[in-house]
Amino acid sequence: MADVAETMLSLEVSRHFAASPERVFDAWLSKDWGAWLPPRGARCEITRIEPHVGGGFHFKMTMPDGRAIEGWGVYREVTRPTKLSMTWVGSYNHQETVITVTFRPERGGTLMTLRQDGFTSDELRQGYTNGWSGEGGSFDKLAAVLAQQPA
Repeated sequence: MADVAETMLSLEVSRHFAASPERVFDAWLSKDWGAWLPPRGARCEITRIEPHVGGGFHFKMTMPDGRAIEGWGVYREVTRPTKLSMTWVGSYNHQETVITVTFRPERGGTLMTLRQDGFTSDELRQGYTNGWSGEGGSFDKLAAVLAQQPA
């Protein structure tokens, strides 16, 4: 019989941003997170954000099809400006995943790598991959937000 951990799926996506690691890191830890977090066509409100180990976050999203969803989690590591780790649970499936984001100076900006572990289906993993890095997704929105902020 396969071990549960062996059946879990992960995703990993990287993106270069024309901003310092500090600015990219900080974009994850303020209420402005709601401006770029939702997938294409969705709206998001950050209702709680406590960016320290053991602190939590909560958000409410309205999806393009009108569905209201919520998400929450707990910060496991907050090491500015190099690493952020948190649990992630969505009201649509109550499955917990773990997100780890690293920030590395590269080519005058930042290489951000997101790894999300703990998916139980390829369909869910692909949905998150599209949401994070698909056209008009979270990372495209983050790049636009960073471009609008003063350096």
